Amino acid sequence: MSAERVVVTTNGPGELMGWTRPFLRAVLARAPDAEITIVLVPCPYATGREAAQAKAMFPNAHVLDPKAYARFLVNKRVEGMHRGAGVLQYLGGDLFHATTLAKRLGLTPLTYKFSRRAYSPSFQRFYALDEENARKLRSDGAPAERVRVVGNLVADSVLGTLDEAPSPPGVGEGVCILPGSRPAEIKYLMQFFLAVARDLARRMPHLPVTFVVSPFNSDEQLDAALARRPDSKYGGIQGRLTDGGAAIEGDGVRVTLDRSGDYRALSHAQLVITIPGTKCLEAAVLGRPMLVLVPLNRPDEVTLNGLGSYLHHVPFVGRPLKRWLVRKVERSFQFVAQPNIDVGREVAPEMRGVMMPAEVADRASDLLARPDDLRAMGETLSKIYAAHAGAADRMAADALGVVTRAARPAGIA
Repeated sequence: MSAERVVVTTNGPGELMGWTRPFLRAVLARAPDAEITIVLVPCPYATGREAAQAKAMFPNAHVLDPKAYARFLVNKRVEGMHRGAGVLQYLGGDLFHATTLAKRLGLTPLTYKFSRRAYSPSFQRFYALDEENARKLRSDGAPAERVRVVGNLVADSVLGTLDEAPSPPGVGEGVCILPGSRPAEIKYLMQFFLAVARDLARRMPHLPVTFVVSPFNSDEQLDAALARRPDSKYGGIQGRLTDGGAAIEGDGVRVTLDRSGDYRALSHAQLVITIPGTKCLEAAVLGRPMLVLVPLNRPDEVTLNGLGSYLHHVPFVGRPLKRWLVRKVERSFQFVAQPNIDVGREVAPEMRGVMMPAEVADRASDLLARPDDLRAMGETLSKIYAAHAGAADRMAADALGVVTRAARPAGIA
């Protein structure tokens, strides 16, 4: 019997690390000889380093960056993109790419979390995060018998990467700052958060501060962001990489820089300061109290879904329109941190709008001065996704079952 074939479509850092990584780990744990292909589809949130990271994690897989995917779409020969039995698992990007690839490659399409009514007849499995997500999938046309509740894959992404137990929920040492990985985030928020770290150090001189930065961001990108002239709207400060990229210094402050992606620093932090994204779920899984920021100091530079992300390139009217659109979108959300959204209340405090580093440092200092409250927050956060552990294996087991059935000759039950 030929090896099981699994093709995955994914896009940005969060989907690759939070969804694709745990799913494919579970697939290979069950089927070590499986033929894996990872297709990185176009995405405004991508850093350009996703393909290299995917190949490092799964060296035996075929990995297509968006350029290779584009070559396939115009009928160029691309390794790993041949017709044959198997499954196409959607794990990020536009659903169009998943359904198109499945049809062209002769694969059985499966989706996770998302669907649209127009695509519902195509997918043979609709993997859901929870019952609420399952109801949404069914309301979008998914046949009930094809929906499977597996859980949130991010829990396994975190727990499957740790090489040591995290500190108890809500208990830890120091502050971890997560500035994001997208180009605009690195460009503006590295200096902003370095100023937050400086202001925290002035208030609490012995407080350890670590910047946790994605492995998708290069030294050159960080150096350029830290060395540029500070933007007056953010109130940040200049800095530079030191110790071979293991630390950052600027204006009398020095912070450790963790780019390992192994959650070690994050899992022992007393407080996490972050922007929204997958990183909020990761911190919650680890039981880390957090302060979640949405700085709107430069709304015209915020990355959005769809064409709105590029409005600031339109002469004259583009930037004002984008500022209006970003503020409108932000106001439409009751909460921005996914754990808060999932439980329907503000477990982790959020700061939204125009803000300066000193204001963030004040709020963080206040939280650090209340360890009992931090412990309670961490314990609550750790419980939100506890039942989701094992989601990757549940999903892999079912997907491989679909592969086996798809490979059977016609007429064999």
